[in-house]
Amino acid sequence: MGAILKVQGKRAIVFCVLSACVFAVMFSQTAYAAPASLPVTLPVEQEFTKPASSSAADAFTYKLTANEAGSPLPSGSSGGEYSFTINGTDTASVGITYDHAGVYTYELKQVIAAEKTGYTYDRQVYTVKVYIKNGSAGLEQEILVAQKDDGSKVSGVKFTNAYAPLAADPALMVDPPVNKTVSGSPSVDGTFTFKLTAQNPSQPMPEGSADGVKLMTIMGSGTEDFGTWSYTEAGTYYYTVSEVNTGESGYTYDTTVYTITDSVKDENGQLVLARTVTNTSNKQVSAFAFINKYTAASTTDGPKTGDGAMPGLYQTLLGVGGVTLMACMLYLLMDGRRKKRTNFNM
Repeated sequence: MGAILKVQGKRAIVFCVLSACVFAVMFSQTAYAAPASLPVTLPVEQEFTKPASSSAADAFTYKLTANEAGSPLPSGSSGGEYSFTINGTDTASVGITYDHAGVYTYELKQVIAAEKTGYTYDRQVYTVKVYIKNGSAGLEQEILVAQKDDGSKVSGVKFTNAYAPLAADPALMVDPPVNKTVSGSPSVDGTFTFKLTAQNPSQPMPEGSADGVKLMTIMGSGTEDFGTWSYTEAGTYYYTVSEVNTGESGYTYDTTVYTITDSVKDENGQLVLARTVTNTSNKQVSAFAFINKYTAASTTDGPKTGDGAMPGLYQTLLGVGGVTLMACMLYLLMDGRRKKRTNFNM
């Protein structure tokens, strides 16, 4: 009986030991069982700048290429490459799922199929390394490094693109002249001032302008222009051209106001200008014509005294007075002789 109990006790002990081992193994597998996969997200930032008035396309394409064959890539990849597009200023999230520990290296760059006029492209090439390791809870992402093509490490991936159309060529700008005509016969040419005024002081202006205004002068009758300028942004711009009344004595000033309308359009990355010039009656003209009338100063006032004023007039009056006096004296003398002869005859 005792022998049987000893055998059974040994069996119980063995069973307990075996059970403990199985439990330990099961617990260990449960505690350290790795998940089937680990998703990693790579943010790719794009900054795009352009003039507020521009409707230029803002979509740019990028390509992520695995440096080692068989490296995981995002869904939709083909031939070891993954392409994606970002519109405007935005951030794309590139997701890759890993199921094995290791170091995975990729190249990320912008795809520039054909350069377009006015665009500036970011040609940076990034080397992206993803470190995956086995942790106590399974696969873990240890570090994500973005390395520029010059070897410097950065905190993230960012591409900067821009659009700015080529400026309008001033040489192609129609520059209507100011034609100044003076009627009358002034002894000395007057100086006349003309003003070019922008509707908005921030608009482009020719050299020599200040606060949206440029002044220009012409001596007497003549022709002159304000000069040309360039546009860097599409839009419609307005200017006026007028004469400044500076109060030259004897002149009547021209009050005509001309309007310049510049329509600037973006044509495939090049700004192109179309200009029209109209007068006060809204009729299109090819020059700014101004006519001033000169009238001689009035001489209706009486002669001035003192300082030898108007000596010619005084001399004339004295001469006439002297002749008249002599005529009177001569008349009296002859009349006296006639009377004497008459008395003698009687």
